[in-house]
Amino acid sequence: MRHHYVPQFLLRRWTNAAGKLRIYKMRDGRLTRKDMGPKSTGYENGLYALVAGVLGFPEDHLEKRLFGPIDNNAAVALDKIERRAVLTEDDHIAWTFFLCSLRIRQPDVLEFLRTEGKQHHAEILANLDKESLPAGVPNTEQWFNRHFPGTIDAATLTSWLPRMILHDDVADRFSGLHWWCREFEADAPKLLLSDLPLHWEGGFNQPGFFIQLPIGPDRIFFGTASAETEQILGAMPADVLIPRVNRSTLASSSQRFWATMDGGVDAFVEANRDVIGKNVTPFRSFAPWNRKPPECEVNEGGA
Repeated sequence: MRHHYVPQFLLRRWTNAAGKLRIYKMRDGRLTRKDMGPKSTGYENGLYALVAGVLGFPEDHLEKRLFGPIDNNAAVALDKIERRAVLTEDDHIAWTFFLCSLRIRQPDVLEFLRTEGKQHHAEILANLDKESLPAGVPNTEQWFNRHFPGTIDAATLTSWLPRMILHDDVADRFSGLHWWCREFEADAPKLLLSDLPLHWEGGFNQPGFFIQLPIGPDRIFFGTASAETEQILGAMPADVLIPRVNRSTLASSSQRFWATMDGGVDAFVEANRDVIGKNVTPFRSFAPWNRKPPECEVNEGGA
């Protein structure tokens, strides 16, 4: 079962008339290229199957019932943002929710929750058992493993995933930024899309903080904390801004990145292979029990 961790509606924005986009992947130090449709990339088989299986749902339940509505509502909000239409409160919530979800749905996050997250969850349960269970009684983890195998693993995921997506500090910060898009002329260089699509720069609580998300080969979404930053990004020539954004995209690519097949970006990618994956941050630094968001430094490849 293909569980997409990069939204298909976002990938479709890079497709050509035949419905395909170019997929780049680093494999054993070698860069590969393949042209396929959005359904065939940006996924991992059975990524959310553990949770669905234990809860008795079909394997695609979480993708359809959790991330599907997030992406559908975000697509509506993004259309309004691009048209500079007035957003409703629901639109604002939907886009904030989407931005916050982009990092949390990644395979390394699920793996983290299955390992370190599971250990942390077990420690919480053990501490609670010490306070309430009499000696000689099986602890909570033992009881569930005996009677409902897999439930503790699923509970770890279902407990932490919503908290991470709705991290109060991150959601409030993203929601409070000024949202806007910049569109480029047809002859401008084409933007790339990373499998870690959302990029931010500057100290999280500093005036110069901003987020960027390529939303097509010829347009990008920004969320800026100050009018000065917005002015700089809005006035920067396209032939300067786009290569800098693309370098940050390459630097933040974990496994894959994408381009439009008609973009002529192969030469740029080859010339910047040295930065691919350079700024990927291990998820453990964002652990939900580490409530303070990181003070991100400006990335070398950023804008």
